[in-house]
Amino acid sequence: MRGNYHPEMQRGTFKKINGLNIHVLNAGNGLPVVLVHGYMGMAYDWRYNIKELGQHFSVYALDLPGFGYSEKPLTFDYTSNGYAEFIISFLDTYRIKRAVLVGNSMGGQIVLMACLKYPERVAGLVLIDSGGYPQSVQFVPFKILKVPVIGEISMALVSRTVIRTMLRRGIYFKSSFVTDEVIDNYYSVYCTVNARKMPPVIMRSVMKDEAGIILHLDEINCPTLIIWGAEDRVISPAKAEMFHRDIKDASLLMVPGAGHMPQVEKSRTVNRALIGFMSKVI
Repeated sequence: MRGNYHPEMQRGTFKKINGLNIHVLNAGNGLPVVLVHGYMGMAYDWRYNIKELGQHFSVYALDLPGFGYSEKPLTFDYTSNGYAEFIISFLDTYRIKRAVLVGNSMGGQIVLMACLKYPERVAGLVLIDSGGYPQSVQFVPFKILKVPVIGEISMALVSRTVIRTMLRRGIYFKSSFVTDEVIDNYYSVYCTVNARKMPPVIMRSVMKDEAGIILHLDEINCPTLIIWGAEDRVISPAKAEMFHRDIKDASLLMVPGAGHMPQVEKSRTVNRALIGFMSKVI
């Protein structure tokens, strides 16, 4: 499973998008596929997927503004709408007319918004343990960050130990995936400018348009695949059934033995599903 990951892919290149330096990993040729990470994540979240998907498609994984090694301006519009507009600017910068958008967690909420606003730009949609429904997040550390002052204090206390605990008790189902290397990769971004300031701001902002997204799920017409870790402790697998119900003709894959990031814990299963889905997208 870990054989799909190449250490040199931890750092990609930087692309200027809307005046911001954005960290991007890119591999392969063919149908454009954009991988959008979740809350407090980064392109590293797709470390077991990029190489294999790149054998079939042109794959882009980016650090969203406010996360990873991308810039983190205090003035950016960190709502789902602002991020959706940014994804379209990303496509424009790379001269991509239509792409398959794949979003994990908060990234799922973002690609949902992008699809609703710009359906002509989305060839297919993949939601992996996606946000979107109001009050979806059950993970207490994330919920705490919504609270003014307490959220800021919590971020000031983030350490390798805190990251290890969050990964083991929330994000991953199997603690064996929480290695020192993984912890170091997630911790290293907190050396970047504004890295500790942004998570509370983003958590409070991105929730503002959840209700608006859910009201329009029946308008999604592109091929849609829902993938969910059956042991997700951040967003209940019950939400997968709700997306399956509310998005017309969507397909659903529940992944046993995986938590909030099945693309990490069950990468072969997820990669196989993505390749099969995207091979049918025109």
